[in-house]
Amino acid sequence: MKTLAIETSCDDTSIWIVNFDWTSFTVDKLLAYSQVREHNEFGGVVPEIASRLHSEKIIAVLTEIWRENIKNVDFISVTTHPGLPWSLVVWETVANLLWEYFNKKVIKINHIVWHVLALLLERNVNEIEFPMMVLTASGGHNNIYYIRKNMEWLPVSQDIKQWPFTLTKIGQTLDDAAGECFDKVSRMLGWPYPWGLRISQQAALWHPNKEFELHRIWLDNDKFEFSFSGTKAQMNQIIRKQEEKVWRTENIFSEDEIHDIAYEFQESVVEILAKKLIRAAIKYDVKTIWLSGGVSANDRLKEVILELLDNEVRLKNQIHEFGTAGQLWNFKPKLFTPIKKVYCTDNAAMIWVAGILSN
Repeated sequence: MKTLAIETSCDDTSIWIVNFDWTSFTVDKLLAYSQVREHNEFGGVVPEIASRLHSEKIIAVLTEIWRENIKNVDFISVTTHPGLPWSLVVWETVANLLWEYFNKKVIKINHIVWHVLALLLERNVNEIEFPMMVLTASGGHNNIYYIRKNMEWLPVSQDIKQWPFTLTKIGQTLDDAAGECFDKVSRMLGWPYPWGLRISQQAALWHPNKEFELHRIWLDNDKFEFSFSGTKAQMNQIIRKQEEKVWRTENIFSEDEIHDIAYEFQESVVEILAKKLIRAAIKYDVKTIWLSGGVSANDRLKEVILELLDNEVRLKNQIHEFGTAGQLWNFKPKLFTPIKKVYCTDNAAMIWVAGILSN
C-alpha cells in the first residue's frame, strides 16, 4: 500500500510517499521545506510566519510530487492535531482538495502518538518484540507508553478494523517538555535558533566542574511523570548569578564553563528521562524499549539508558547470588531508536505509518 502523507504541525512543510509491503515501511519519495532560515531572524518559531510559508510553498512542493504519483497512492494521511492551528489548517484544506480531485480517502492523524510509529520505518515489523515501553520526547511533549501486541502483523485491508497493538499512556510531563527545556536553556545562553543540537555539541567538550551541579527533580518514584521547569529555573539562576559577578564583561562564561554548563544540564535531563523509562520497563517487564521524538536523536540519552540497564541487571543478579537461591534475573530489553535521525523529528513518514495502521 502507498500513501501521500502530509505533516505541517509546526514549521516544516513535509510531504512523503511511503510504501508498506506487509513486512516493512519504506520511503519512496520525500519532499520537505524547512523554515529555519526565516524563523532564525526572530529567535524562534513565529506561528503567523509558519502558516504563511506553508501557504506560499504548498504549490511548489505538490508540483514536485507529480500528479501520477498522487494518483497511484491508496489514501492520504494528514496531521490535524495538535500543532500550530493555522499551519494545520493549510494542509488539512489541501488534503481535502486532493480528496475531491483524486477521490482518495483522507485519514486524520494525532501528531503526538504517531511519533511512536516512526520507529517502524525501514524495519521488519515481524522482528519487533512485544510488550514494549516507549518514551516520546520532543519540544512539546514527554510521554511514556506501554505497548502490547493484539494480533500478528497482517496485510492491511478493508477487512482489518483493529490495530496490531494497543498503546497505553502511563506517564507524561507536568510542565515543560525536555526538548522545550533544551531550547530555552540554549536561548538563555545566547545561542541562535535552532537550539536543540547546540547543547549536546557543547557538552561533548566538558571537563568536571562541581560549580554548576543541578538538583535532579524526580517527583514520585512510583509514577512516571516528568517536570523540567525546575531544571530550567536552576539554569536561569546560575546564569543570573554569573552575570552579577562579571557585569562589565561581554562574555559572562569562559569557553570551558560553557562546555561544563551544557554537560551538566544535558546530564540532568537525560538521567531523569532514562531512569523513569527504565523503571517503567522493569515494572511492566517489557522486551523492547523505544525512543522517539526529537530528543531521541540525542546520543547521550541512548548511552545513559544502556549504562543504567547494565547496572540494573548486574545489581539484581548480585542480589540473587548473595541472597536466596534462585534463577538469575533475565531482563535485558533491546533498545531501538529511529533508523535515521530525520525520523526523530516531525516528518510526514510517521504520519503515513499511522495512516496505514488506522486504515
